Amino acid sequence: MEPSASVELPARTALTDRVYELLRNRIIDLVLEPGARLNADKLAADMDVSPTPVREALNRLAAEGLVTAAPYRGFRVSPLLSRSDLAQLLRARQVIECAAVEQAASKRGKLELQELSALVARMDELTRAKPLDVKAFNSADAAFHRLAVGASGNRFLLQALESLHVHIQLARHYQGRSVTEAKRANAEHRVLVQALTDGDGAGACQAARDHLDGVLDRLQTHLDTHDGGRAHDAEEGTTR
Repeated sequence: MEPSASVELPARTALTDRVYELLRNRIIDLVLEPGARLNADKLAADMDVSPTPVREALNRLAAEGLVTAAPYRGFRVSPLLSRSDLAQLLRARQVIECAAVEQAASKRGKLELQELSALVARMDELTRAKPLDVKAFNSADAAFHRLAVGASGNRFLLQALESLHVHIQLARHYQGRSVTEAKRANAEHRVLVQALTDGDGAGACQAARDHLDGVLDRLQTHLDTHDGGRAHDAEEGTTR
């Protein structure tokens, strides 16, 4: 019998944590595709565990929005964000990251600046390889943004970013990141690091805004290329 739509965060156990991480990674890597039905008993058999930790893990994933649960229908992988959701996600990131880097610029933490520069250098190195290791680049990119926000010293801003992190990772599946796109993104990172180094809060905020505008533009260009310019709106259930 499948769980109902009522989603509660269960108590954490080591086994539940392992099942949760495995399922979460499979969803993020699109091994479990958007809309796919998730049968707890089948997943449990595949992972050689009892159904209980699987159901607990699925409830946690549902609380994060990676999985949906419906009465008598069980669990499904949540659909990818709609075009309008993608835009709203990037706008939310702008609010968080602009506020964070503005604060970080006033601190100019030496260690954080060194680590940010090292990540930019790492991404530069990755863009010189052909083909581009997209997974490695995205991992370094995510670490860069977490570190830039964390450098503010404001844990609430970092928590706000982390709350969006899973959807940020999923959004990257819209972008078939090319070497050219990766180089542009990293050039924008470099501008932000320079503003932080200079202690220029306004400049850092603007650099963060410009970078996230660039991210949105690149995502939209990729969507236009791959869906013929149709904007998908999951909320309306239409394609236009």
